[in-house]
Amino acid sequence: MESIQLTLSQWQENAQQYQPALMADLLQFLAIPSVLDPTTANIQRPFGTGIDMALKFISDIAQRDGFKFNRVADNMIVVVDYGPEDASETVGVLSHVDVVPAGDAWTVTLPFSPKIEGNRLYGRGSHDMKADLLAAYYAVKQLKDMGFQPKRKIRLIFGSDEESDWRDMQAYLTEVGEPTLGFSPDGAFPVVPGEKGVLTLATKFQGVTTSAWQLHHFHAGERDNVVPGMATADIELPSHVDINGFLGAYERYLNDTPIISGVGQYDDGHILLTLYGKSAHGAYPETGLNAGTYLAHFLVDYGFNQQAHAFLEFLGIANHQNVFGEKLGLVYHDDIMGDLTLNIGQMTFNENAESEIRINFRYPMGITETAILTQVQRHMGDLVGKTFKQESFGNQPHMVDLNDPIVTTLENVYAEHTHTVKQYKISNGGSYARLLKRGVAFGGQFPDVPVMSHQPNEYVLIDNIPKTQAIFAHALYEISR
Repeated sequence: MESIQLTLSQWQENAQQYQPALMADLLQFLAIPSVLDPTTANIQRPFGTGIDMALKFISDIAQRDGFKFNRVADNMIVVVDYGPEDASETVGVLSHVDVVPAGDAWTVTLPFSPKIEGNRLYGRGSHDMKADLLAAYYAVKQLKDMGFQPKRKIRLIFGSDEESDWRDMQAYLTEVGEPTLGFSPDGAFPVVPGEKGVLTLATKFQGVTTSAWQLHHFHAGERDNVVPGMATADIELPSHVDINGFLGAYERYLNDTPIISGVGQYDDGHILLTLYGKSAHGAYPETGLNAGTYLAHFLVDYGFNQQAHAFLEFLGIANHQNVFGEKLGLVYHDDIMGDLTLNIGQMTFNENAESEIRINFRYPMGITETAILTQVQRHMGDLVGKTFKQESFGNQPHMVDLNDPIVTTLENVYAEHTHTVKQYKISNGGSYARLLKRGVAFGGQFPDVPVMSHQPNEYVLIDNIPKTQAIFAHALYEISR
């Protein structure tokens, strides 16, 4: 059967029938801690045990459902194929099984103990992107069960290093080559034909300090692409400074800024400060509260000297509440792609040892990486270190012709299913779609749903999963027939 004549309601009703099986698979999938773990990595499992388990899970369900599948790119990627083997063109659907670290502050459930409450399914990776990954998989299964025979081969490409360095896709594109066209369900609805460039700058320096005000250690953030939700500092005060007075000042700072919280305590000569902000995806830093810059903002006016002061000044003054780069002279706007943003994702000061600051930028067409690096270097103040670009794969701004059928077809399908006008959007985030000349992001983030990627208590709305599957199935039908 090469042609399917279904109404929109039939596409959606058909997808709904798969939900019991999809949910059973999703609960198992979410329980797999598929986080990068170099300590258990080897040739067979390049990114560790958890990610290997997730790739094996995909292979197992593909085998169960009668799909052709293979593990390629040095064991980093599983591909699942449907359609003619000798097809001259391929539609790629690019997903990833890896998730960011669990993090702290989960209150509804443990990160890898998925839990349903009402219409929400909680668990690390539920939103980014295991639910949408399975919605895409079941969309292809839906087409297969209908008897649809595509003219273009549909290839589901399941990567495993998206949250880190994209080594999986580097290896895949070298070994196999890119699909003719395709999409990644690791973005948003409606279709996303453009993604901003992604640049991470690292500044390394020695944590030299000689003051009676001693900053022994300062830490915030685990990933460049996550707004740090917690920051800690270990300090010692000069002997003449009243400990209770200092802790009282910290408490007043927290009380005067009710959007943050924290605690300060005295322990065997040391003051230990903890500050809680709001974690968020680093692509949208304006939606978070950077705990690291807030803590530096509190400490900067005290008597720390040399590199300790320069570190606090760079974070707490030059980059506090600076997500659009105005304090670095980096305000930039493109009419199509929007604003440059920055996230200070990792901040570490180690007394008399190597220390580091890492800044993640999302930038539109029209500004260069060299310009960004130059402006950061100009605003380092007294911080004496080396600032350099972290080499990354597929980091340039990406834009597909708005008249390309991969854009217009997906625009049409989404508009039909949601009864909205045809439109597109540009993303601050980076998906594997940017690696394809004719690649777009498409779903599964609906416009009226909060972005829960990388956050504590990450969840997905259960009712949206079959809607997403129906849209994917219809879209794949249209672009592969």
